[in-house]
Amino acid sequence: MDLPVVVGTDGSRASLEAVDWAADAAVLRELPLWIVHAGSDGTRSGRSAARAEEICDLAAERAALRSSRLKVTAESVWGAATMALLEASHGASLVVVGHRGQGGGVTSLFLGPVATAVAAHAHCPAVVVRGRPDNVHGRTHRITVGISRQHPEESAVSFAFAEAALRRCEVETVFAWSGTGGDPRDAGRLRREHATDEALRSATRAHPGVPLLAYPVGGPTHTALLRASAASDLLVLGARPHGSPGPRLGVVNGTVLQHAHCPVAVVPRW
Repeated sequence: MDLPVVVGTDGSRASLEAVDWAADAAVLRELPLWIVHAGSDGTRSGRSAARAEEICDLAAERAALRSSRLKVTAESVWGAATMALLEASHGASLVVVGHRGQGGGVTSLFLGPVATAVAAHAHCPAVVVRGRPDNVHGRTHRITVGISRQHPEESAVSFAFAEAALRRCEVETVFAWSGTGGDPRDAGRLRREHATDEALRSATRAHPGVPLLAYPVGGPTHTALLRASAASDLLVLGARPHGSPGPRLGVVNGTVLQHAHCPVAVVPRW
């Protein structure tokens, strides 16, 4: 059974951009698209039900314009958007959200609470659609994946290579470390490069036609990732698996999600 690409919408501009991105992702994967709208503004009146139907219809019509081959389903559910999308993520290959919903106002550049929660807790890879038009529309022809120096993210690397194979573009790895000065070929860097090679080995075997650019970068990790995001169609990050101790995203990933110049995929660790 092919699991759908799920996308949340509330009728906002950011959520409709997410619908476009999700529709294209579904076409690339030859999967159906499932559009979810959730509402929880008190009692479910006829007016609110009509508005929910209007939002679903608009999103479905917009998605259908992306490709005649795309199978689209739109559903309005009653309840909190975060819970609806997290529940849907159990049966999805990918869940997609816009970086900000209705009422963004002066804070519209920052990540909204629904996007934050979905990125942190989804049971499948989650994509937050944000950034510059060229990056959102896939014009840089590059997927960037961040590699943790403590835990090379095999699941994130695998996802990045599979995405690059679908898009016929290159993969860039960003493997950053703190500190300045010293020999650029020091033992610490060599150990980290070896860890990167281990994380990449299975992905390069699975997708031998995908060009790879491996750039260890000195300085703060979030700075390196944000710089790379400016020249990427998608930035891929790893997250702790469900049930593991500590925050699933961490400070670095949280910062990158807030400020990236391109869509960001958060992939749960196996």
